[in-house]
Amino acid sequence: MAALAVATVLLPLMAGCGAGDDDSDPGAKGTEATAGQQGGSKSADKGSGAFPESGVIVTAVCSVPASKPAVVTVTGWDPETWERTVSRDFTVPAEAVVAEADDVASPLVELCADNFPGVSASEDGPRAVAPTRLRQLFDKDFSRMAVVLIDRETEATGVGYVDTSGKLTKLSGEQGEDFGDTPKEENAVFAQDGSAVWFTETDSSDHVRIASRSVAGDHAVTEHGGGDGSYMDEAGLALAGDPVRGLFGKEVRISPDGRRATAFITWKGYNVADVPQRSALLKAERVKANRMPFDADCSPYGWVDDRTVLCGPRLEKAEDPKRENSFWTLDTSRLDGTADLPKGALGGPIIPATDRKNTVRAISQNGKQMIFASIQGTRLDFFVSAIAPGATPKKITARGANRALSVGEVLEWR
Repeated sequence: MAALAVATVLLPLMAGCGAGDDDSDPGAKGTEATAGQQGGSKSADKGSGAFPESGVIVTAVCSVPASKPAVVTVTGWDPETWERTVSRDFTVPAEAVVAEADDVASPLVELCADNFPGVSASEDGPRAVAPTRLRQLFDKDFSRMAVVLIDRETEATGVGYVDTSGKLTKLSGEQGEDFGDTPKEENAVFAQDGSAVWFTETDSSDHVRIASRSVAGDHAVTEHGGGDGSYMDEAGLALAGDPVRGLFGKEVRISPDGRRATAFITWKGYNVADVPQRSALLKAERVKANRMPFDADCSPYGWVDDRTVLCGPRLEKAEDPKRENSFWTLDTSRLDGTADLPKGALGGPIIPATDRKNTVRAISQNGKQMIFASIQGTRLDFFVSAIAPGATPKKITARGANRALSVGEVLEWR
């Protein structure tokens, strides 16, 4: 997303922020805050019990203190009152991959980016709707979190998971004595039923395999697919459908019915792909996909329903002035594989064109509403809007909304 590009930093990030002890509201009015400023969460008012099946926005925030283990806090928020309803902490094991410097792919690395002591936040404000792989870092009820583990001596990596008590379960065995490539299991994500952790492994010839390890029994590997992973830097793993299939690609977002996915495909741009019958790499000539027409000017935020994608401008400036810093929908069922934009496929602008920097933070499960961050100068506000052409955004004034939405990832709005 253009609104998420790394930019000049404004404010220093304090060690441990995001899941720290400061519960003060960064803004003096409503949810007003400063772009680049990090919010906080206070452990003292955490709820207990299960996450509600509906009426909750679930966020994840990573805190990386200077001298303590990293902690990921998953919180449920009431979207009407913006009060915390439930919150869980996952203490990250010392051998888990958290930092980009390890050069190991993991959704946890993405979640924890910009949260290290001495690293500053971006002036472009909060992140966009989390891609599918970040939600799948956790099982369905947010009781376990998948991790990639590294042997600092050999740089071999394997997968496992950690629960809210801090217990680490390693699923990968010890490295064998045979002469061969160093094990490189990465991109760990949870099957939503909690039965397995899926991962990828890339060998010295850039061949990527997609596999899983059961959380029960001897954790033996089950192979699901693979292919040539060249020109797929920064790709990640997302799971789709029933039976589950793994999709290895860039910026993958799965439709609610698990049958389609948006992804950025090298040399083809943003595409809408049919989820194949078996696990696969989302790259040119490997899957059935329709390129999003240039005239759609669509950088996809996520799915509104099984066929409709919510879009924002691909670049910093929209092709159509009426869509400047706005959002719109694209009916992917009308795409025919040509470069032309089919009639009736593109929805009208949802919010008025302005000079604000706007980023979608959350899409409701029923596809009727969205929450977006809006930056005006250095001021950050949050708005809720219907997902319909000509909608009138309503500013969210509850003080808790800034704590919920200013940092980390929004994983679900259900």
